[in-house]
Amino acid sequence: MSSPTLASWRDTGFVILIGLVIWQLVSMAVGAHTLPPPLATAKHIFVLVMRPSFDRDLANTAAAYAVALAIGMTGGLALGVLFGGWRFIGQSFEPLMHLLVATPKVTLYPVILLLFGLGDAAKIAFGVLHGLPPVAIITAAAIGNLKPVYRKSARTLRLKPSEFAWRLLIPAVIPEVLGAFRICFAQALLGVLVGEMFASTNGIGHLLMASIGVDDNPTILAIVVLVFLFAGCGSVALLAVTARRKS
Repeated sequence: MSSPTLASWRDTGFVILIGLVIWQLVSMAVGAHTLPPPLATAKHIFVLVMRPSFDRDLANTAAAYAVALAIGMTGGLALGVLFGGWRFIGQSFEPLMHLLVATPKVTLYPVILLLFGLGDAAKIAFGVLHGLPPVAIITAAAIGNLKPVYRKSARTLRLKPSEFAWRLLIPAVIPEVLGAFRICFAQALLGVLVGEMFASTNGIGHLLMASIGVDDNPTILAIVVLVFLFAGCGSVALLAVTARRKS
């Protein structure tokens, strides 16, 4: 019998193959100019990444994304611990996190521009706005659902709050936190790209918006595929870490 990991990769490969076949058929139906086929897109990706200007855009996006991801994860984790550990604070401020998750972030575009202006700060803020709330909500829920035996053990052992956090709390909720980080990974990237599309003059998102403006379908599709591959690989890697922690 094949291992679960091997079966999972086989299933993933099958889904990708089916997707490529559908992509090719749709391209043939609507025309290569409207939707370039997979092989032509792969060639254009190679041409795109070889451009010197693409390296600058990629570096700008990567730097902003790294900052947004770090703030989203650490800030969301800190707020989640605060909301989950202190019920009054959680009841007062956690609904704000749910409101941010439910609100289309593009509607907050004027506010972000007013606060940060055009540039890197605005797209980082967009990334944090997308990535932080899910981490805070999931962490708070994990702490709120913590089994009472953990708190009783902490009182019995007379653990300090810091000792309780490191010895009992974090190991108990880390699978849920890793799942929250996986969501933050994708959402922060989305936020940074949206920020670059509307509030920046550089980066992959700005390049995508410029390509849309001149109806450059090959470049549009190439960027979409690159972003999809990066987000997919990162999500799969984090999912594997989460599964290993739960096993």
